[in-house]
Amino acid sequence: LATRKFAKYLRGNMNSLTGDNLIPFEMEMQHTQLYLELEQIRFGDALRVKYNIVASDFRIPPLTLEPIVENAVKHGVRMNANGRGTVSIATSKCENCWELRVTDDGPGFDPQTTPDDGETHIGIHNVQERLNRICGGTLTIESAPGRGAVATIRLPKERRA
Repeated sequence: LATRKFAKYLRGNMNSLTGDNLIPFEMEMQHTQLYLELEQIRFGDALRVKYNIVASDFRIPPLTLEPIVENAVKHGVRMNANGRGTVSIATSKCENCWELRVTDDGPGFDPQTTPDDGETHIGIHNVQERLNRICGGTLTIESAPGRGAVATIRLPKERRA
């Protein structure tokens, strides 16, 4: 079961590398859920996931939500002293944009500083750049030590030319 899920997950990553087209949110959400299912196989009930998907009838650049959720698991939940926690994914429809919010109850961090831990930490920058280039979207991160993190993706309803 896990091997099949992992193969499907990898195929989804490979298929997403082939262009800058927007995909239905449902496709990105399915890919993200596959990632989370794999992590729940790994970590059991130490990883809780909550969904509040109010809006889903929009398009999004591929590999936009999944890397943010991956960060919430790896740098949020898994960094808690007990290695346990919750990742929440919510969507909403605003007047001028679609909004996705990924929240974790991890230890938090200072978003203005890059950790000196030997890792590259380019995932957030890559998502920000792709959102802006492909659809004029934005990604903002709010966090502070001891407060978890909230990543907010905004996708404008009106696409720029």
